[in-house]
Amino acid sequence: MTRILVVDDDPVIVEGLVAVLRDETFEAFGALDRETAEEALAAEFFPIVLADLRLRSEKEGWLLLDAIARISPTSRVASMTGYATEEIERELRARGATLVLHKPIEIDDIVALLRDMVAAIEAAASDDLDTVYRQSCASLTRMARKRYGLGADETQDIVQEAWCLFLEKRASVRTPKAWLSGTVLNLCRRWIEDRCRWRGPDIEHIDRAAAGDAEMSLVARDAMARVDPRTRALCQLIAVEGRRYDEVSDALHIPIGSVGPLYMRAKKKMRDVLR
Repeated sequence: MTRILVVDDDPVIVEGLVAVLRDETFEAFGALDRETAEEALAAEFFPIVLADLRLRSEKEGWLLLDAIARISPTSRVASMTGYATEEIERELRARGATLVLHKPIEIDDIVALLRDMVAAIEAAASDDLDTVYRQSCASLTRMARKRYGLGADETQDIVQEAWCLFLEKRASVRTPKAWLSGTVLNLCRRWIEDRCRWRGPDIEHIDRAAAGDAEMSLVARDAMARVDPRTRALCQLIAVEGRRYDEVSDALHIPIGSVGPLYMRAKKKMRDVLR
């Protein structure tokens, strides 16, 4: 659901547009002046801003465009005006307006144009995802391994979890690389904290336990028998046999991108059983 900020100094127009846009499945919010709009933009990311050029005065509308460019440069702006000359329209576009809507305009036309903007945003985001992944994956992996000393499997799990979270929230993420880095750092710290709190047998080394500690081996294998088949299979293939993720994907007939997140859940289930 795309977030839209509607800005107009007429409360009837704002309330009407917000109500219609919400009915059209947009996540719409309203602001009656430049100051309120700037506060909203500073607090949350809005991919689209639908704003009248005249907010109490025309100067306020121009100031809002400048503020959007400063506070939320990746937001796309649809400017509404009832007196646009060619010169004003050129100036609006020069200051960042993607669309210039000439009033009066039918609400259905506004909705259709906003949907076109959403489609353009989604297409651009789709094109950028591969680039973001390629540019960030190596640095995120180095961060987890060198800074926190995580192993290859744990690192892969954490990077994949961060990427999944990013895909869920990318519409509200302004700076993907910084967001991913912060998320990986938080996940690494949480992993270490969980590791420190947990004092049961180490499911990552069941095979080692079998060789060196019969009692621990029995406990671990009893836990394996008490979890669901997929959890047991994942732990057996990865923790015990040391299989690669592509081999696990083939063996269990699951997408390779799902192996990491599913294995993380499997390890959590094992820890819960072992507590």
